Amino acid sequence: MSEGFEGVCAIVTGGSKGIGEATAKALLGAGAEVTIFDVDDEAGEALAAADEACRYVHVDVADKAAVEAAVADVAARRGAIQMLVNNAGIAPPLTMADLAEDDWQRLLGINVMGPFNCTQAVVPHMKENGGAIVNVSSVAGKNISLGAGMHYTTSKWGVIGLSRHMAYELAPHGIRVNVVCPGPTLTPLIQGLMDEDTIKSSTTNVPLGRWVMAEDIANAIMFFLGPQAAMCAGAELIVDGGVLVGPGNAYDNYFESRGSKTPERKITYPE
Repeated sequence: MSEGFEGVCAIVTGGSKGIGEATAKALLGAGAEVTIFDVDDEAGEALAAADEACRYVHVDVADKAAVEAAVADVAARRGAIQMLVNNAGIAPPLTMADLAEDDWQRLLGINVMGPFNCTQAVVPHMKENGGAIVNVSSVAGKNISLGAGMHYTTSKWGVIGLSRHMAYELAPHGIRVNVVCPGPTLTPLIQGLMDEDTIKSSTTNVPLGRWVMAEDIANAIMFFLGPQAAMCAGAELIVDGGVLVGPGNAYDNYFESRGSKTPERKITYPE
């Protein structure tokens, strides 16, 4: 999958691990020059050291000034920016009772303002020649998150709306904006939270029978970035192994994953 990527300049946020790392490696393998924006210095610098076409920059995407400076530096070093993948995000597992205002502000700053900050900074460097932007949402943006808090769910619905509006507004400049919605993806974060038996048993509600891998999401992102998606704008691609087709996880899992007991259900029937 190298057509359309040779020598292009791409930015991947949250590119040090998981979906971002898989996407950065896919782009590098296809001949692109990639700059990773992240706050995980050790992992980011290791990726950059492994490929001379890769560069790592410490950037908190919620910090508008830092994003603008980093994007300007990329443009100065590598010329026009053709591709942007807004992947950076956090997903704390909190219930409403535990959510503080600071939790909301921090998560929305990264998950929603992050894509906005990066896109707003990149667009002036794309307008002349066009480009492709992919925002990473989640199946939580089509339903709710069973693993993270309602502020995460809110943010991922927001990313879809943000992407559709961006697509409409930026289309006249030849800038395509699309969104990928990952399902249950086996990232290093998940592997750190679950033992091997739990990971294996957790696929029972995935119709295709296995966890989504970071590479599966990277393939979807590469499609939207490439010429095969030339007429896609504001489109959504769900990569979840069929989870949204069925009823999903058991209700108890929502509370168990947060270390809480399922509340006693108050069930009433109409008279």
